[in-house]
This record gives sequence, structure tokens and C-alpha cells, in this order.
Amino acid sequence: MRKRNCREGRGERIINSISKNFDLPADTVSGYAHIEMSGNREVIVEGCIGVLEYSEKAIALNTGKLTVKLCGCDMTIISMQGSQAIIKGVITCIEFCN
Repeated sequence: MRKRNCREGRGERIINSISKNFDLPADTVSGYAHIEMSGNREVIVEGCIGVLEYSEKAIALNTGKLTVKLCGCDMTIISMQGSQAIIKGVITCIEFCN
């Protein structure tokens, strides 16, 4: 009999099992955003549901489980297609909020 981790809930076990069996990153299966950065000038956010804040100094994105806030200057959303957002500017800070 396999010993289960008491801290791991049923949903987390299912996600981990799917991730392992299909060789996928756990964050992809769990609904968390996937974020890629190119230096401090461009960020691609997969899993974006909507924009919560938009200015030249900050852009906040709703990704379901988290809010991702990008701070800097000359911030611009270049593209939003499906659940992907591409943001350009001089990025100085990234914040993650529940």
C-alpha cells in the first residue's frame, strides 16, 4: 500500500498524477499561469483571463488563481489572443498576489 502525503489534497494528487503520466509541467495542468521573460523588456503570460490594471507604470493580469502585476515604465500590452498576453516595456518588478 502506498503511503499518502497528509498535506497533499485529493485534487493536488490528481494534478500531480496527470502531470507525471503525460510528462507535463504541473503548473500547466493546475491552472497556474506560465510566464516567459526576455530580459527585462518583454513578458509573455499564458493563462491570462483579463486585465485588472493598465497604465504606463503597471499592468495587472488576472490569471485565475493569481494576479500577476508587472511594474516598470513604458508598459504596453502588445497582444492579447486567447489566454496569452504579451507585455513590453522596461520591467522592474513582478508581483504575485492571491
